[in-house]
Amino acid sequence: PPPAEGGGGFSLPAIDQGGAFDSWLQAQLTATEADAKDTDDFKFLSFSELPPFTDRHRSLMRKMLTPELFEKLKDVKSSKGYSLSNGMQAGVLRPHLGVGFTAGDEECFELFKDLIYPIVQGWHKFDPETQEHKSDLDASKLSFSDDQSALFTKYVASTRIRAARNISGYSLPAGTSREDRLAVEGVLKEAFGGLPEALQGTYYPLGELTSEQEDALQAGGFLFQKPGPMQL
Repeated sequence: PPPAEGGGGFSLPAIDQGGAFDSWLQAQLTATEADAKDTDDFKFLSFSELPPFTDRHRSLMRKMLTPELFEKLKDVKSSKGYSLSNGMQAGVLRPHLGVGFTAGDEECFELFKDLIYPIVQGWHKFDPETQEHKSDLDASKLSFSDDQSALFTKYVASTRIRAARNISGYSLPAGTSREDRLAVEGVLKEAFGGLPEALQGTYYPLGELTSEQEDALQAGGFLFQKPGPMQL
């Protein structure tokens, strides 16, 4: 059966081929009121009850979210309007995901920690309750033997390190709005403008790229492929 339509360009995936779960999911979509974060091609669902997960749902969210925990957190929202249902939606609609929960802003890590912390521990083998992440960027502590250096020189033509950071006070991608995206862009443009001359380059606003520029930037590894509305 075709995916169930939810208005605009948004549609539900077929998870059990029109069976009981798909019928339940369609009923949840029909009963969901509009969310301020909705767009033309994506709709945030509001789950009225713990989903009747199928055998295909394998995420840690499904494993850790008990009926009692769902009832405790189902009406909790961050100041930016991100709810338990918003965080669960990825794992409900995409049963193959291993984590199955997304945080919409920094408040979520405290508001939903009863669910997020066990997921983090299950995925990273790191306990946020008892452990603290430590960073050490002192390059002098790195060990790189002559043999390792020779192997590196022999096989590695180039390497790239990607560091991703979030900006406090703005939504994370899973719960962001157009206004927050534009505000983040403004912060970044200001930062780029303050770079020393040796580090300056060309800034390409995503909304103003030509198809030729997109192709060239993707070919060079500088631009990721656009995700679809149902992708993470």
